[in-house]
Amino acid sequence: MPESYEIDAQRELVICRAWGQLTGEELRAHYKRMLADPAFRPEYRQLADLRDVTDFTVDSRTIEDAARLHVFAPGTRRAFVAPQGVAFGLARMFAQHSTGADQRMEVFADAQSAERWLGVSGALP
Repeated sequence: MPESYEIDAQRELVICRAWGQLTGEELRAHYKRMLADPAFRPEYRQLADLRDVTDFTVDSRTIEDAARLHVFAPGTRRAFVAPQGVAFGLARMFAQHSTGADQRMEVFADAQSAERWLGVSGALP
């Protein structure tokens, strides 16, 4: 999975993007890399953009494990942007599992709604 993340310290926001094929191994590596980044702050909000993921080869166990990682602080707002279909369903599964880790995560079909919920604007094209 080609992926990237940007840490916007001024807005206290982590913007994550993925495109192409999403695999379980790459999902785990993404969060490990982010955790190791000295600029990362677990209390920052997250905006994850999955609109350009074309193929999902990740199983439900990996989604559950990744959702329960303690990457973000309890109560931190996390918004995932995923179009309807497989992306939206997998993001909702991730969100359900993350509530057990005391996360405040919502899934949106469009970027504007996600940004509004996070209290930011213009973070995604």
